[in-house]
Amino acid sequence: MRGDGLKFPGFNNERGLALVEVLVAFVVLSMLLVLITNSLILGVRQNAGSYYYNAAMALAQSKMEEIKGKPFNSVVNVTSADFSAETDYSQFAGFWYELTVESGGLNNKKVTVTVSYCDEGMAKTFALTSGITKR
Repeated sequence: MRGDGLKFPGFNNERGLALVEVLVAFVVLSMLLVLITNSLILGVRQNAGSYYYNAAMALAQSKMEEIKGKPFNSVVNVTSADFSAETDYSQFAGFWYELTVESGGLNNKKVTVTVSYCDEGMAKTFALTSGITKR
């Protein structure tokens, strides 16, 4: 007995998938793959943007703390300086800063640290302002 007498419902005379069905399945899977790849690329780009923003914020805070530790009269404007040129910040190539100091009288100064960087070809900045007082 070969078992020719067994019949399963729904499987009569089916020999496999037609070429059209295979092509449709391939197109659907390709579209899904493109959508998944695009979402992964978008996530990586957003991660990189967050990294640059957080690094710029941390650099501005660090530079502000450094300035607050200097003598009052030595806090002056800096037009443009590259972080990687300084020994404490040598790993931050691509970030630069400007220091703007405004006099607020004899014993007060308003200090703004502006950190700039490029993110996907666009120049971006982060500014941090604080007041310092002569001790």
